[in-house]
Amino acid sequence: MQTIDAQIQNALHQASPEAAMRDVKHVVARELQALDPKTEIKTTDYFNHTFIPDFVLTWGSGGQRPTRDIYLRFSVDAPLIQRDLKSLHEESPAFIAISGGERHSDGNPDSAFSEYDDCLLSSTEALESISKEDSRTPVTQMLKASLLQGGKGYLLGDSAAQVQRAVSRADTALSRLDGPEVAASVMAMNDYLSPAFSSRIERVMQVMWVSQGGDAGRFPGSHEIVAALSSGELTQILPFLLSLEDVTNNDFWRNLGENLAIDHLQELKHWRRSTNLNLLVNANLDRISARGAAVDQIQPDLFDDLNRPPYWEVNESHLHLRCGEVDFKFVDDRRKISHRTEMGIAPRWYEIERRLDRYGIEGLEFTSPGSKTRIRSSTREGLPESLDMQALSEALGEMARVMAAELRWPRSRHNIEVDFDGSTVESVGAALHPHILAYVGLDLLSQASPGNLINFQQFVADGERFPWWNESGGSPSSALEQF
Repeated sequence: MQTIDAQIQNALHQASPEAAMRDVKHVVARELQALDPKTEIKTTDYFNHTFIPDFVLTWGSGGQRPTRDIYLRFSVDAPLIQRDLKSLHEESPAFIAISGGERHSDGNPDSAFSEYDDCLLSSTEALESISKEDSRTPVTQMLKASLLQGGKGYLLGDSAAQVQRAVSRADTALSRLDGPEVAASVMAMNDYLSPAFSSRIERVMQVMWVSQGGDAGRFPGSHEIVAALSSGELTQILPFLLSLEDVTNNDFWRNLGENLAIDHLQELKHWRRSTNLNLLVNANLDRISARGAAVDQIQPDLFDDLNRPPYWEVNESHLHLRCGEVDFKFVDDRRKISHRTEMGIAPRWYEIERRLDRYGIEGLEFTSPGSKTRIRSSTREGLPESLDMQALSEALGEMARVMAAELRWPRSRHNIEVDFDGSTVESVGAALHPHILAYVGLDLLSQASPGNLINFQQFVADGERFPWWNESGGSPSSALEQF
């Protein structure tokens, strides 16, 4: 395949100026997309214009999306480019040279542009050499993607080679705990990325370093070592990491999420299912807590695969778990699901009795055509030990239905309220881990089969890789004692 410079030269030597402009911009846009596939690239109707950019790049979602103007130039060497820097530097744009065989300024080029160090000066040739490097870890992916949004300085010649080396060797250096090579990557980031981006990547490098067994105190970085990412860092970094190619290093997600809470996931606003999101949540389920979950039966559409494995997603600032036709919406405040318009189906006692026996029954609410009864246990042993449940069921009659049940999670002090009529599962007292609430919802509200319950447990434990069913390892099913 031709180099990008050869493609540009072929495009420029067309008889039609309009075709030349169109094809040059197409080639460059493809190269920009290769550096950061998540970039939204908008081209203008101008080419090599004095003060109108050739491209406007946009990232993220929502109303406050960051942007950056890209100006194509035949050369970014002094003195011609200094005029552009002086008049256009306020928005920190990027100037990219498209002519082959880029000349470099005599002496130290950085000194000529030091007054405009928030701007990026590079070339298609330099960016191509960096984009071709494989992205095998979050660090190398972040380095490449950050160049467009946060790149700065004179990224040509030796400086471009320095960044290319960081992209190509950072992952290997981290896996081998190669201090000098990691230090060289950190230096390249600090020199050619804005502080917001370089510090973010360095924190992820610290996480990778520790994930490989390195001593946090010996990480060769430029910032103070902190054992875990702070809440603010998680909020900033998670969208970037989750948008990368699949990162299947489970230790990475575990170390990353030491301070992970449901709030950080809610901050994502909208995030569709992905391998990275599944790994992040499942690796840290013992750290995430929710007050309750609304449980809905989803009407599948024509293209909905009901045999698809469970997955996590964020929708309208709520963490969701989808298991076949069942959708769980987790909340950090029970009031958010206390006035649901959706109605569940209250089962008859005989339909749910055997499933309830897996738990400690603390209280029940029955309804029948002529009465409504709510009973609670007066002992620590629960209702089955203090009350003749069969006699109660017979007294209420065949038409009696269970409206709600308060249960004790096995071998724990946690109580769970199951509202069959409102189709919700809520913690009583302390918040609970989402997978515990989901298990109860699948078991009692959806009456899932044993096979589906086992599949769910294997999903949240990643095939027993994360054995955190609860603090004491308890499970409501004696047939599933691995949890």
